[in-house]
This record gives sequence, C-alpha cells and structure tokens, in this order.
Amino acid sequence: MNNNKMIAMMLTMSMLAAAFAGCLGGDDEDDTPDWSISMASDVSADFVESAWDPIIPNLNDADMCDAIISAMTKTDEREQVVDFTRAYYTSSQGVIGGSGAASISAVADLNAEGTTIGVQSGTTSDLYAQENLGAATISAYDDFPSVIAALNNGDVHYAMGDAPVLSLEGTLMVTFSDENFGMAVQGDSSGELLGALNMAIGAMVDSGEYDLIYGASFDGAVTLADDTTMDTATSYPVPTEGSDLTAVLESGSLRLCTDPFYPPFESYDDSGAVVGFDADIAHAVADEIAAHYMGAANPMFMAPVADVEIKIGTMYDTTGGLASYATGFEYAVNQAFTDLNAMDDGYHFVNVYADSGGANGQVATDGANSLVSAGVVAVVGAASSGASTAANAVLSQAGVPMISFASTAPSLSDSTAYPHFFRVVPSDALQGEALADLVTSQGYTSTAIIAQNDAYGAGLADAFDANFDGTTCARYDFNQAEFNAAAMTTEAIQAVTDASMTCDSVIFMTYPDTGAQFLGAMYQAGASLPSFGGDGMAGAAALTPFGENSALANGMMTTSPRAGSSSGDFPATCGADAVCSAGIYTSEAYDAVMIAAHAAKMEDGANMHMHIPMVGSGDGYAGASGTHVFLANGDVAGSGYDVCTFAIVPTYGDYVNCMHTWDAVNGVAATPFAGVTVKIGFMGDATSPAIGELWPSFQAAAGLSAQLANAIGYSNNVQFEVVFADSGCNGYETTSTGASAAQTLVDAGVWGVVGAACSGASKAANAILSEAGIPMISYASTSPDLSDATAYPDFFRVVPSDVGQAAALKDLMIMNNEALTADGGVAIIAAADDYTASLGDLFTSEWIAAGGEICTRSDYARPLTDVATAIQSTLDNGCGAVALFAYNSDGAAIITELSSSAFAGQIYGTDGIASVTTADSMQDDLLDGVMASQPGVASSARGMLVQSLWPTTVPMGQFAMEAVDATTIMMFAAFTQLATPQLTPSMAIAATGNGWDGATGPVTFQANGDTLGQGYCIGQFSVTDVGADGEGTVAYDCVYDWSFDNGLVART
Repeated sequence: MNNNKMIAMMLTMSMLAAAFAGCLGGDDEDDTPDWSISMASDVSADFVESAWDPIIPNLNDADMCDAIISAMTKTDEREQVVDFTRAYYTSSQGVIGGSGAASISAVADLNAEGTTIGVQSGTTSDLYAQENLGAATISAYDDFPSVIAALNNGDVHYAMGDAPVLSLEGTLMVTFSDENFGMAVQGDSSGELLGALNMAIGAMVDSGEYDLIYGASFDGAVTLADDTTMDTATSYPVPTEGSDLTAVLESGSLRLCTDPFYPPFESYDDSGAVVGFDADIAHAVADEIAAHYMGAANPMFMAPVADVEIKIGTMYDTTGGLASYATGFEYAVNQAFTDLNAMDDGYHFVNVYADSGGANGQVATDGANSLVSAGVVAVVGAASSGASTAANAVLSQAGVPMISFASTAPSLSDSTAYPHFFRVVPSDALQGEALADLVTSQGYTSTAIIAQNDAYGAGLADAFDANFDGTTCARYDFNQAEFNAAAMTTEAIQAVTDASMTCDSVIFMTYPDTGAQFLGAMYQAGASLPSFGGDGMAGAAALTPFGENSALANGMMTTSPRAGSSSGDFPATCGADAVCSAGIYTSEAYDAVMIAAHAAKMEDGANMHMHIPMVGSGDGYAGASGTHVFLANGDVAGSGYDVCTFAIVPTYGDYVNCMHTWDAVNGVAATPFAGVTVKIGFMGDATSPAIGELWPSFQAAAGLSAQLANAIGYSNNVQFEVVFADSGCNGYETTSTGASAAQTLVDAGVWGVVGAACSGASKAANAILSEAGIPMISYASTSPDLSDATAYPDFFRVVPSDVGQAAALKDLMIMNNEALTADGGVAIIAAADDYTASLGDLFTSEWIAAGGEICTRSDYARPLTDVATAIQSTLDNGCGAVALFAYNSDGAAIITELSSSAFAGQIYGTDGIASVTTADSMQDDLLDGVMASQPGVASSARGMLVQSLWPTTVPMGQFAMEAVDATTIMMFAAFTQLATPQLTPSMAIAATGNGWDGATGPVTFQANGDTLGQGYCIGQFSVTDVGADGEGTVAYDCVYDWSFDNGLVART
C-alpha cells in the first residue's frame, strides 16, 4: 500500500476510535449508549442509471440514490438544491463541427443567425448557449448520443459540451469556460456523507491515487482545481443515528445516480458494468470510506492494461467455385476469433476478410493487396489452390505468411516457388492415391476424368492418373474461370462417349458449381455413370448448386482429408450447427486461425514466418482437426481420408454418410460403426403355395426400406438390420407357422416385427410377440378379427380390414347386374381359414343386406386336393357368377377347373388372387377377364420413389408398397423410441403412424391399430400375345376405385 494512504488510514482510525469513545463513554452514572451503529464489512460503489434531466430530483427523493456522480458541473443554480463535494475534475466546455461546418476561433463566433447548435438538455453547455448565444438556434436533446447523431446526420452544424467527451467524437475547434465537476448529495442532508466524501476525495488526491486514475482516462498533466473552503471537512464525521452516512455504512452500499452514456466519464461496457473516469473515482472513494470506518482493504488503483491488437487476414470464396462452402468457413473463422478473444490474455485479435474469388486469380491478388494494406500479420487461407497461388505472390513479397485450410494442390509443396506458405491439409499427391484406390475398390477399371485446369484440378487429376491401376478412358480439362456450361458439358460428354474403350465410371476434379452442371448434362444426355469426386465435391454444402436436382449426386463417393484425434470443443459445436456441419474443412479453418494467433503471441505479431513453424513443431499443434506437425516445406502429412457417399432420399432428405476411410497402409476400409444397430423382424410366407411366390417381392421391399432408413440413420448413429422369418401361411402345406416365426424373432432380439402376410399367421404370431412386448405392423393381414385390440394387443396394420373389401365386391357385382336371386345368382367358393372364410362371411352379409340371395356356398379345407368337388355345387345350381375367396395357387386351380367345366359366368376375387403371380400356377389365358379387388394405393412422391429404386431383378408384387410402409414406419418408430425412451414401442409406432406420408399414400393408425387405408382398387386381368399353349403376357389393371366415402368410381 502507498505510504501516504497507510499513514492517513492509521491516523483516521485512531481519530475515529477517540471520537466514538468521546461520544459513547465518559459518564460514570450511565455507561449504556442510547444507540450504536451496526456497520457492514465493506462499502461498494453501486451505480443507478438515471436520465439527465430528472437526476437531481431522483437524488432528492432519497429513494433512488445517496449521491450523484455524472460529470456534473458545480453551478450556483444547482447549489440551491444540492450540496457539492470538492472538485474531483476540472474541465472546460468545447465545440466540434459537423461536415462542412465553418471554422471558428472563439465560441462567440457561433452567435449568428442560421447557425444551429446541438446540446444535451439541462447541461452546462445548454445553460451557456441559452444565455450567451441567443442569435443561434439551440437544439437540446435528452442524451449525449442523440447530440452526436444529430451532428452526424446534419441536423445541427455544431455540438457543444464537455471538451474531454467531445474530443472522442471529433476535433475540438475551441474550448472555453473552465468548470469543476463535483459529487452531489441532498441539499437538506445531515452533511455527514458530504464530509466523508470530501475526506475520501482529499485522501485519494494526497495519496497520488487520483493521478493514476486521471492518467488512465486522459492524456497530459493533471489540472485539478482545489476549490475547498473553510466549510470543507478536515476530518471524517462520526456517523449518527438516521444520517445519510449511517445508511451507507450499515448497508455497505454507496448508491450513485449516473447517466451512463457519457464516455469517457461514464458508460456501459460489454458486460453491462458502468466504467469510465467517474466510475474509477467512485470506486476509489468507496474504498477510502470503507478503509476509514471499517478497516477494509484499500488497494491502490491500477490502470487496466490495454490489449495488444493483432490483425489476422482470412481469405475464402464468397464468389467463385467454392462459394457453396463460404458459410461454413465463415462460421469456423468467426468462432475461432470469438474463442481467442474470450481468453482475456492481453491480446485482441481482429479478423480482416478478403474474397479470394475461386479460380479468378485477380480477385485473390486484389484481396491479398487489401490485407497487406490493412496491416495483417498473417493470412488464413485461401481455400482454393488457385487463389492461394495468386495470393502468395503478393503476400510473400510483403513478408506475410499464409496458412491454408483447404488448398491441396501438389504444386504448393514447393516452398521455393511459394515461400512462407503453410497448410493444415495434406497435398493432393496423397488424395490422388486415395481416389485411385477407391475407384478400384468399387470394381471399376475404366474411368473418365473431368477436371478444371488449375492448380487444384489438374494436380489432383495427374495424381489420380499416376496411381490408378485401371485405365483412364477419357480426360476433359476445362477453364474454371471461363466456364461455359453449354459448350463445355457437351465437349466433356463427347469425350466420354467417343473414348476408344467404354468408360464404366467418371471422376470429377471440380468444384460444386461446375460439377453439378456436368452431372446434370450427363443425365439429360443419357450418359450418366457411377461418379466419384475429390474434396472439391465433398460435404453436404456441395449439394447447394444442384438446387432441387440433388438426386443427380446420389451414390457419388468423395474423398476429403480426415480429421485426426481432435481436441477442444469446436468439433461438437460445429456438429450441432446446421451451417457448419454441412461444410467441409471447417475444423481445419478453425485450427488455421488458432495456429496463426498462437504464433502471433510469441512476439506480438512480429516474425510470423519464424513462429508459425514453431507452433507446428515437435509434437505439433493439437487442434480441432487433429494434430498438425509442419514439414520443412510447410506441408502436413495428414491423417488419411474420409470416404463419403451422397445418399439422396427424395421426400426424406439429403445425407452424406462417411462409411469408409483410406490411409496409405490399409487402403480403403469400412469404418467400424460405433452407433446402435436395431434389429427389425420381417415375417411372411416364404414356402407355402398360398402366396409364397410373393416372398421375393416382400424381401425386396424390406431391403429397400432398410436401405433408405440406414441412409438417413447413419449420421444419427442408428442402423437397422432386417431379420427374416418364414411364417408360411400359418402351416398351410408347410411346417412354418406364425408362432414358430415369432419365436425365432423373439430369440433374435428384434425390436419390432413387420408382418405377417396371412391373417392366420399374424394371429398366431401375436400371441407370442405381445407376451414379449414386441409390436407388429402387418402389410397384408386384413381379417376383421385383428381389429380387436384386446385380443390382439400391440398389433398394427397398414392395410384396411376386409369389411371394406366385402362392400367393394358387393358394389361391383351390383354394378355388373349380377342376379340378386339364388337362381342364376352368385356362388361363394372359399377356403376354410381365418382370412378367406371370414371374408366370405362378410360378403354374404353385405349381399343379403343389399337384397340378394346366395346361389350356393362351398367351403373347402386346405390343402385343396379335390378341385372338382369345390366347384360342383356352383355347376349343379346353375349359378351365374362366382365370388372366389382363396389364395393364389388355390384360386388358379379353381379358375382352371371352372373353365374346363365350361363355366361362362364372371369370376370375382379379392386380394388373395389380385396379382399377376396367380398366373404362375395356371394357363395364362384362363385368367383373362377375371376381376379382383385389393387395397388401393394413392399416388404419392414416396410411392414414385419406391418404384424408381425398386430392383429390376425382382418384379414388384402385390402388397409390396404396403410392405415398404410397414417397414419404414417400424424403423422410424424405433428411432423415435431411442430418442424418447419414456415411450413404449407401441406408443412410438402410434405416434410415427399419425399422418405418415407413405408409399401407398397417407397412413394414420386408429386407436385399435387399424387404418382406413386408401380404399380399394378393382382390377381386371388381361392376357395378350397368347400363344398356342395358352401362355401370354398377363396384366392386372385397376379399372375402378372404391372408398367408404365415394363408393365405386370408374378410374379415368
């Protein structure tokens, strides 16, 4: 502690003790004091914001504050209502002029008509102007910022106010009227607080602390006037009961009204604290008072040390080929500067940005010159190799080093040609090898190259060509800076199609803007090939130029430098941000800024070319993108490459899944999946003659659904595995049953089960699965019995109950004028099982309710061994039509037998036979004209997606679309339940299946797990190109649609 402060504190403490002793003791008759003070342990200066005009009334009301400190000039008028302390600052008034204001030599020059002067209302300058400058127009504003705004806007010609404050806003033209600032207390106060404040100011001046405070805010010598009088306190007062001083000492708070918009005296800092000269004075005064009365610490003021400001340039494309990645780069760079300046270690880093313009070297050159002029000590960038090449020519001459986070051209490894150039990404000499191995690993041997002819594109193409074990069937190099889409895409396609050997793949060494053009042109020309790309085509942001045509990139595989073991929070921060996570080289950009800043701290920005390699020496710099060790030429070895695949899933989203890696030792290798793998059971009829022929189609539906779900789930650390189980048609001519299949799936540990197909199998499976808490979603079980959620818990289906199908069949027959009488009417032939017999019963009820009679009914047991007996009653009773409730193979046999028996009536069937696969079990031409119903499928974007992705080797069979919907709902429900564990699996399915946009149309589960579906398609078989053997081309086409709302409507 300063000796003067120590001596003063000791003297005042002894005086205070003596004073208290005199006041509180010395009376032998009564030693008990009437009152004693209960002081806090310290006193703090606490600021209360007040507008200027009411600041004195706010003080005198006594509720808001104890005193004012707000650059308030001591005037006779104010002395009438408040008491001022001795001066704590001696100032003068001043004048600054706006743009175009005439010069003045004295303040009296302003006293002219046509001159407008801005002042803050109620201030000394306002009073002076009103009294002395009557010819001018005086404009008074509520606060000082408004005065300056008016001056800058041209609303006033001059601004008048305290000279130190005005000097921060412009050049002082004149100063005048010296004046003193004082702290103010209430005019009718006890005088105790005034005395304490005066003593504290005096102690602060005597100790030399005032000089330190003054020097922190102002230049030049201290010019504080001593305006003390005989009335100014010469000792600290003894606090008495109820006084203003006692209130401060007991509360420990000196409340100070201030108008904190008047720097350098008082203003808010970024944290909301009041700072400035007045604030420093207030804190010192509070410390002096606390030291005297409470013995609290009284530290000497220490002026804050100004941060060293260092400018670092950044360069990346906001125009040009890499502009798609600009937002990601910007996020990373800004986060790096934010993190650096939050360290509060005496340095303040300023980001000075310049566009590098992609392949346009002039933009990069101009940008580099602007950064040199701005005084940057290093440049982070550029992104494009061509831009880095151009910028280095300027920066190296100026002695400004570069650290690129994305320039990978092999030519930049030449430290003689490109001095002071560093990068945190490896050279494309290595990426060319990685791409060559990738193309080979995918089985391609004849690859076309399309490359931009700059340092990046040509360098990477040459590196690929040198390492590829196959043949480069064609190569097209183009000028990125002068790209002509129509001409150059045509030339590229011509080069590929005219190649001497057939090209089986294409690789793009381009940026996204041109890469999208080439891919689109190849698609339109019917010349699409499996595609690959370097880092210039990598990352989700690369899809931006594709617009709505991102599907052109589906399946493209790209390479980009792999981040090593990262440190710090940035990777997680970036991953949580949609913009940053869609970009590439964001962690590298962050690291490049950090490396430049660490180097700058070594010598306050000097000799950066020496300090950058020092940061990356030895064990290297451990950053967000890995550990970077600079080689002698400024390169880094890198950590290998990520191999990523674009998975474009229309109506779901665009995804980039990095499922492989490459390094020089292991080549291309699958990345071990570290997430959660969820097993989904899929059961159906694989072996019975009922609908076994549909099993390949069901398997394809499940596989396609898993492909889509896994493309979406990979980046969310979820993958799905389909476990197949044969449920037969619940024992129909097979040993497989719903129960046996269900037990297999329970043992396999599935989360949920898709299936079964046959209603009987679903019933049997549900008994096992519901006990295990495993939900089901059937894609083909339509029995009305399954609507009973009590009997069949956790059961859902994406097909409607047969209640609707029976009504649809009835309406069709009535429209076709089938006889309602038993004589010549409709016969029923049905298999005696859960699905067919139940549907026969429902149709009977519907037909009778419509006024009809059944000609005859024949129910047969499966397996069907005596077909003739099954149809005999139909023939014997002369029935005119047949309603057939059977599965494919049975239906084929019955139709064949009816034909051979010369039955001429119309045959009607349901979804059991409504598939061209029925023809596999019979002579084709016998199926011609048969009509059958099946659940309807609405036109939908996802339905079109499924059709476009359906494997060409497997015909899409009946209920295939429904199988896709059931499987995708099940998988998305599992994903939902993983994210929301408090949901049960069935709750997750119900939530997911609420307005699900399915391949068959909208799907919404009712409370019992049913869905109304899309009504029914009423189709008719036709057979064309029939040969002598009766075989031909079989088609099943919907001719009517039926719904609960509209009934039967002809399809147009």
